[in-house]
Amino acid sequence: KEKRLLSLVGQVPTKVTTINGQIKTGDLLVTSSVPGHAMRADPKKLGFGMIIGKALEPFSGGPKGETKGKILVLVNLQ
Repeated sequence: KEKRLLSLVGQVPTKVTTINGQIKTGDLLVTSSVPGHAMRADPKKLGFGMIIGKALEPFSGGPKGETKGKILVLVNLQ
């Protein structure tokens, strides 16, 4: 049986994608169309409860042009 981890608060390694642009430290992150990945939020389209957390490090893609990676995110779901 496969186990899945759940984090509600703290610094959490999170899978991200650059679908909505490069992620900078401090950007708000929301769910993306890529299952299991977060993306940079568009502040104009944010609604209540959409934010997953805040990026604690940047991600602009991998060294070989990858659009997916993993960064630390400050999560504080309420």
